[in-house]
Amino acid sequence: MQSCIKAHHQQDTAGRRRKAGASLCALVLGLSLQVFGQTASEPATEPMGMPMDRDAIDAAGDLGSPSLDFQDSEDDALIAPDASSYQFYITDLESRYGPYAPGLSEQLLGLGAVYQRQGLHREAVEVFKRGVHIARINEGLNGPAQIPLLQREIQSLMALGDFEAADERQFYLYRVQAEAYGTDSAKMTAAMLERADWEREAYYLSLGDASFLRLLTMWELYGNVLRNVARSEGNLSAGLLRPLEGLLQTQYMISTYMPEAQMGLHTGAAVDDNFAEENRFSIIKTSNYKQGQAVLTAMREVYGYNEAEQSPRPAEALIRLGDWHLWHQKRDAAEDAYKRAWRELGALDDADTLRQRYFGRPTLLPDLPGARTAFEPPEVIRGYLTVSYNISPRGRVRDLNVVEEEVVQTVDDQDDGYRIQLLRSLKRKLYRPQVDNGEPVLVENVTERYAY
Repeated sequence: MQSCIKAHHQQDTAGRRRKAGASLCALVLGLSLQVFGQTASEPATEPMGMPMDRDAIDAAGDLGSPSLDFQDSEDDALIAPDASSYQFYITDLESRYGPYAPGLSEQLLGLGAVYQRQGLHREAVEVFKRGVHIARINEGLNGPAQIPLLQREIQSLMALGDFEAADERQFYLYRVQAEAYGTDSAKMTAAMLERADWEREAYYLSLGDASFLRLLTMWELYGNVLRNVARSEGNLSAGLLRPLEGLLQTQYMISTYMPEAQMGLHTGAAVDDNFAEENRFSIIKTSNYKQGQAVLTAMREVYGYNEAEQSPRPAEALIRLGDWHLWHQKRDAAEDAYKRAWRELGALDDADTLRQRYFGRPTLLPDLPGARTAFEPPEVIRGYLTVSYNISPRGRVRDLNVVEEEVVQTVDDQDDGYRIQLLRSLKRKLYRPQVDNGEPVLVENVTERYAY
């Protein structure tokens, strides 16, 4: 594999690498299909409701803001309308053509956007809701004119902290996008990525009763994007990296998932009604290690095919594979991957700088945006702990000691529980070890301060 990656510009190996990359991406796709089959997030090809003009769909740009024909008599440049201008134009349309006048939803979109810029998010939400209602009447239940209105409404709901309402509108937005854009379009691919990003945030916000459904949806959506890109751009396209990254994030999240019942949360009938989804999630969780390996190996092949000869990206993918091995307690496999990456980095022009970047200090795992596992302090800070510890060559925390404690306030009898929870969390931390001269080493006296 190492020589194959090194020689990816040579013509005699390009064909073999292309075949290998295709088979690896096919493996990732197969893992997704094995769990989901024909997935629910692949929208129906025939839209519901009124027939739609495809040109109108393409013209309905996301997060658009309409412009009115207000022109300065001495300047040809368009003047950005203010709220009063939109309100005047809306009133005029209503007086001439009624409360559901064609073009009214576009002007409501512009008025709501003005309110957003002014920080008037409650007013903006009401305007966007009215715009959606009018668009549904004029275009049908899933008309594409709703899309920018719904996106803006979600922005304002988030600004107001109404995450549950934002979650409901995200679900509806995705349904409209699925009907408007079609399964294989580039716009639908972007919509699936946006929805997957939202599901990740909703998971961390603990929205809904059965959070495992969020992880199922993420895996499903990223798998659909992977298939779309592979079909349109090929099995070694650089466009595959974004969904592969998302699949890796999801696998890290799945690996740390704790069922709601084990956390003492009330799940009600929601989980009981999702028996089939629970089984699918169980399959994914059981094969978590294998699936993460497949994703990372595919990423390494894509990097090797697309990157320049002196790029560190293939070696970086190998490092991340080592991280995945270590995350699953496969210590020997992790050490082997790190050593191979160390040698590959050593063959590059800026070897010392790159080795220092990736191995110059211990790196907290997972080293991946969107897959956080850090201890979350409570909303009310009870105090602060300064701790010191060593990090072993295997990346484990050893000899954890409290150096100093600062009590800020006593809230209730749970204060000590938060302190104990923090210390337990710190003991479970896992690091990519520091590497010197190709060998992982012990790092002593790491000192940090935490709130609890």
